[in-house]
Amino acid sequence: MTPDPDRSEWRAALIGVSRYIDPEFPDIPAAGNNVADLARLLTAPSGSALAKSQCDVRTDPEHNTEVGTAVASAAREAKGVLLVYFAGHGVVDRRGRLYLALTGTSRDHPEWSSVPFATMRDEIIASPARTRILILDCCFSGRAFEAMGTPSSLIDGQIDIQGTYTIASSAKNEPSIAPEGHRHTAFTAALLSAATTTGLTLDQLYQKIDQTLHRDGYPRPQRRSVNVAGELCLFTPPDVRPLSSGDVSIAPIIERPAGPGIDVDMLFECGRRFADQGDLRQAESVWRQAASQGHTGAMNNLANLLHGRGQARQAHVWYGEAAERGNVDAMGNLAILLHQIQQLRDAELWWRRAAEAGNTDAMYNLAIMLDKSRHLDEALTWYQRAAEADHTDAMHNLAIRLRYRGQISEATTWWQRAGHQRAQRTNEKLRGPVSQRQSQ
Repeated sequence: MTPDPDRSEWRAALIGVSRYIDPEFPDIPAAGNNVADLARLLTAPSGSALAKSQCDVRTDPEHNTEVGTAVASAAREAKGVLLVYFAGHGVVDRRGRLYLALTGTSRDHPEWSSVPFATMRDEIIASPARTRILILDCCFSGRAFEAMGTPSSLIDGQIDIQGTYTIASSAKNEPSIAPEGHRHTAFTAALLSAATTTGLTLDQLYQKIDQTLHRDGYPRPQRRSVNVAGELCLFTPPDVRPLSSGDVSIAPIIERPAGPGIDVDMLFECGRRFADQGDLRQAESVWRQAASQGHTGAMNNLANLLHGRGQARQAHVWYGEAAERGNVDAMGNLAILLHQIQQLRDAELWWRRAAEAGNTDAMYNLAIMLDKSRHLDEALTWYQRAAEADHTDAMHNLAIRLRYRGQISEATTWWQRAGHQRAQRTNEKLRGPVSQRQSQ
């Protein structure tokens, strides 16, 4: 299925609730980041290419009328695609009815202080949109599910909406996860990471999210497609043509400056061809045109060229822009540059964001920073994650730190997996950071 060439009739309503008055609900700081970064991707030229006016973002709404206004307006105006996203706590009452908790929601009386899911469901059903997409990133408590009292969850029936593609962050009997200190919830981090791959259909997007969460040991998401195909490309710009294999069709090179009608993905590929041929001057020119129109891969590659020439200030600008728009490679490269100029706190922040998005070099570099600052428990966690993703240097350092803690058997296993033929000694040296700077 080709992307919809006209997205003027697409609408999105994004709701994220990060703070709660009722002490029964722990705050979810990541929920606010979820909606901000999802909105940035939806409105980016290299993402869904929606106008900002088509994307209604509500963070920490205190009253259900605010959410109702956003959803009802988006549902009414959408003629092509309607996207509704919610991140926060979900609650079920004693009768098994589902509610979406807001900042002022009372755990004991959700029916008076939250958004009844049935109401949101009715608004979605009433929308004239050809395709409706519902994404729920809800953290449910085990006690709420125990109160349902029947093997078949009422929630399952409530989210089966005709003509709607639904993705829920976890199964009916599992909590969703918001890892402490991470920028995003586990589910939305996987969603944003998957969305950086241009050309994924909804089905392919879901599969990639599922693979990431399963790999990292988080609850696996659920999906339902009710009378709607999963072939829509939500995060693909409308002028890129995905093929059935999931690859992207790039039009022939057009030898003219970038303008409003030029395909920025085409320009990006053109720059890669020049770079492959060794013509970095032309590659820079083309990538600069694509970067100026919002292509994050071009921003990252342009910054790589500038950084390699010693133009750190300009590289910083382009890395920063691409990183803020969700480009994972740029996050890692920005962290490397910041580390080089001794802005260590910012370097750690960007390595952490890239690591949470699945970048193994960033996991390893973050672990080294934490190791040096004596945050050894967290450093071990990131060494382990990078090692499990086949990062050899992480295996090496993990083996040393495990031996230091007396975990000899595990240390030996990782030492051998790192490729060492000789036995591990007590005075082995840790390996240092790696430079990323790869192209997309």
